[in-house]
This record gives sequence, structure tokens and C-alpha cells, in this order.
Amino acid sequence: MTAAPARHADGGWAGALLREAPVLLFITACSLLVRIWWIDNPVVDHDEQFYSYVATAMLDGQIPYVDVWDRKPLGLFLLYEGAHALLGRGAFAYLAMANLFACVGAWLAYRMAAVLADRRTGWVAALLYLLAMTVFGCRGAQSELLFAPLCMGMMLLAMLYPGSLRAMLAAMLLGGLALQIKYTAAPFCAVFALFVLIEDYRRAPALVPLAGRAALYALTGLAPTIAFAAWYAAAGHFDDFVYANFVSIFERKTSIGRFHPKTLTVIAPFLLMIAAGTWARFRLGQTYPRRASLLVVVMTVGALASIYFPSNVLAYYYAFLAPFAVLLAVPFYDLRQRAGWFGASVLVAALVVTGNFPANIAAGRADVAQFHALVDRIKAGGAARTLYVFSGPTAAYAATGTRPRAKYPFPFHSAEYMEHGAVGRPQEQIVEEFLARRPMFILTRSDMTIYETSFTAPMVMNEVHAHYVPVGQYLILGDGLMLWQRRPDNAS
Repeated sequence: MTAAPARHADGGWAGALLREAPVLLFITACSLLVRIWWIDNPVVDHDEQFYSYVATAMLDGQIPYVDVWDRKPLGLFLLYEGAHALLGRGAFAYLAMANLFACVGAWLAYRMAAVLADRRTGWVAALLYLLAMTVFGCRGAQSELLFAPLCMGMMLLAMLYPGSLRAMLAAMLLGGLALQIKYTAAPFCAVFALFVLIEDYRRAPALVPLAGRAALYALTGLAPTIAFAAWYAAAGHFDDFVYANFVSIFERKTSIGRFHPKTLTVIAPFLLMIAAGTWARFRLGQTYPRRASLLVVVMTVGALASIYFPSNVLAYYYAFLAPFAVLLAVPFYDLRQRAGWFGASVLVAALVVTGNFPANIAAGRADVAQFHALVDRIKAGGAARTLYVFSGPTAAYAATGTRPRAKYPFPFHSAEYMEHGAVGRPQEQIVEEFLARRPMFILTRSDMTIYETSFTAPMVMNEVHAHYVPVGQYLILGDGLMLWQRRPDNAS
């Protein structure tokens, strides 16, 4: 189908925006209702704190992978840097950005559900998307929340403009941008490209033009990564870029694995949504566009390939499955049929109950209170205070004014067994460097037995038992933490 004639006939882009205004207002209101409880929470999750740390370091002139290390793509840090540049250095900046991405994803879910069924059904899809992403680990600004809308944009372009080279190049560019937020999007992009190329071949079964299109798609999708690699090469840091982005991930040890015993429990709501949609599709007799439905099924496989691409799969990775569960469930809440109203009510209620919002909102507020208590205790150390976070919130550095100019400030990189030998420098050296500074405060877990396989936890515990005293216990994000202060006779 083509949309350009309709746009001109109905008043152009201004008219299209006016028609979308009600659903955009609905999405904005729902996103605020669902997400506003965490909009300024500095400890909404662990990863966002560190992405924010890197972004503010970039604002201060530091270079990712060179001056401050992580293996996430540069595009993710640029998003955070842009948010902080526009809205300040507090958590509100990146959480407001995350809310914008959540709204974009909800609108794309609405548009695709409208293609599959109708616009009324699309409104339900938008709400389900917001609930599902929030329930499954994306209350903050996790990378899944940020790259999912780009992948959904690829699908919408394929739905609306089949056979259009321009649209598919735009889709491949979106895929390339998704890669620069998280490289696990690569399998999804590969499956999408394969789907498009098969369609291209069916339209024109000639191998030479097909090979040309394939090369053009690949070049377009890789363009952002190539551009960043070229910049690092020009700056003399190409090896740092390559190691962090493409080598280190394969050096991580398998700790959690791909299939945790609780995996089915975690994704059960998504499986039930998909099962309900599949049942309704074959039992309720409603018809759906064949090609668009096939695209959703195929790209669900692509999403699963992306989720299981790394050797260690964390629970929040499954948030990327949310848009696909929402779209596959469309027949169950299709408002073109009376049963759809019941289905919509059931799914919304199920996600609200699963999300346990009252308890999670209360837990978030308790986390903030504990974090502020921790910060106040460290600030009481005076102007000479210094801090080493071996385990706990990275946000404590900025909040206490004790940011270390260290290449490896993220606790996970120096504490966890799975990162041993996978960060470009021995963990023992990283910890020795921090301890050699004789920080006034060290933050650890209250129960260090959880680090029984860690190579560095014994080093830290030997140090704190020899030269520090415990001065506070805190519970943040479910982690029991102990703050240690250096004894006065060991302060120098």
C-alpha cells in the first residue's frame, strides 16, 4: 500500500498529525501514569546509573573505551549525553528521555496493531506496550526500551511500503542505529534483512540485482558503526574501540547462562499473551492481513534470536519480547469483535497485577530514601571524602562529589566472576588501584558470600577488615550494602 496520496488528499503532514493527536495524548497520559513514579529516581536500576556516569564523563571530555570503559555501543552513551546536555546531570534527564522512547514505542505498537486490525485496537496495543515494558525491567532507561522502537520502526516501514527501496534503506538505517544502542539487535536485523531479500527475490528472481540490494542493505545498516569506528581510528584509539565493542563480550565467562531455571516463570505472561492471541486467531473467525501477520511472526523469531544471542541472558533482556507479544495477541483483544473488549480488559488487568505497581512504587521510594541516607553519611566525611564503590550504586559517585578518574568505575567489571579476563585489564589490578588510593569510604555488600567465586572480593574484605570500620547498612535495589569508613589512625 502507499500512503503518499492519502497524505496529500487529507491535508499533508499537518493533517496527519492532527488526526494522530488524540492517540498521542492518550499515549502520553498513559506513559506518565505508568512511569512517572520513577521519573527522578537516581537508583531506578544499576545499568542506567553507569550509562549516566559515562555520559557525564563525556561532557567533561573523557572518551568511552579509552578514559572510561564499558562494552556498550557509543550510540547508547550519546543518547545519555544528549539527555544530560539538554536537561542537566540528574537522573531526570535520562528518565525523561526514556519516557519519550516509551511513547514512541507505544505509538508504533498502535500503528502496527491498526494495520493488523483497526485503530481502536491500536489504542489497546499502545497501553499494553507501555505496561509490558515497564513490568519487564524497563521502568528506567534500559537499552531494550531504547532500541526496541527502532526495531519496531523497521517493521512498520516493511508493513506500509513493501518493495520500496527507499523505505527498506530507511529501515536498515534504523537497524544500524539499534545496533549502536545494543549489539544484540544484530540477529533481529539479520532476520529482517533476510525477510526483505526473500520478498525482493520473489518479485524479481534475478541474483545479481538481489546481491546488489543485499550489499546496499548491509552497508546502510553498518554505516553508523563504521562511522564511529572511523572516528576512533582517526583519533588513534581503534584498538580500544574494537576490543570493547567486538572482542570483550566473547571473553566473558558463562555464569547465568541462556536458560535460567526461572526463565519460564519470568516470561510466562508473554507466553500466555501469545497463546491467547493464537487461540483467538483460529477460534474467533476474524481475518487478518497475511503478509503483516507473517512479518510479526518472523520478527518474533528474530527478537528471540537477539535475546539469546549473548551467553548470559538477564531477566530484563526479555523486555524486547514485549512488542511482539503485544502484536501476536491482537486477535485476543481485537475490538472489531465483541470478545475483544473482554480480551483487552483481561490483558490490561493481568499486566497491572503482574506489575504489582503499589509495591514497586513503594520499593522505589524506599530505595531513594536509602540512597539519600547513604549519600548524607558519605558527605559527613567532609571535603576530603573519597569513595570506592566495590558493590552498589554507581550514582553514589556523582551524588557525593567523589567521582574517581578511573577507567573502570562500574563495580560489576571488577567484582563479578563472569567479567574476569573480559575487560582488557586484570580485575586484581583494577581493585589494587582503587585500594592504593586509600579511600575514606568503601561500599560493599553486607553479605559478601555472594561473591564466593569472585577473584577480587577477598582482596577488598582483607582491606576493610584491616583498616576500616562499618558505619552504615543500606538496602538499595534489593541489595544489602555495607559502608566502611577508614579508621582515623589509618587515614593517611
